[in-house]
Amino acid sequence: MVLMIFSISLVACGNSEAKTNNNLTYEDLVDLTIEKFESELPKSGELEYEPYDIDYGNDLRSNSDITMWENGKYIKIVVYDKEEDKNETNHYRLKDDELVNINGHPDIDFDSIEEQEPDYIEEKGKIIKQ
Repeated sequence: MVLMIFSISLVACGNSEAKTNNNLTYEDLVDLTIEKFESELPKSGELEYEPYDIDYGNDLRSNSDITMWENGKYIKIVVYDKEEDKNETNHYRLKDDELVNINGHPDIDFDSIEEQEPDYIEEKGKIIKQ
């Protein structure tokens, strides 16, 4: 039993180190996605009003679902508040090792991208598919 759990742990850890087309690991891309999302959040006091009252908590990764397509080229992050009754979704494209927010981009049909089989799925910090 212990050997089986150890084997599963090795497989899970090894998979997150798989390289994408840009020579980044999926783990690198998850970190970049979370950093990008956090950098785009309005800071307290920057706006005259708060557009939403989502409490993301202290651990954004454990409150997020992250999905990647085309070997990490397209990434969707859905971040839930602590109560899970509200969320925010952002779409990114990896270009030259940098994430670009493509929400509402007229030349990118994210609906058709989402119809493809994802390469990577993580739900609330747990890798589901890689």
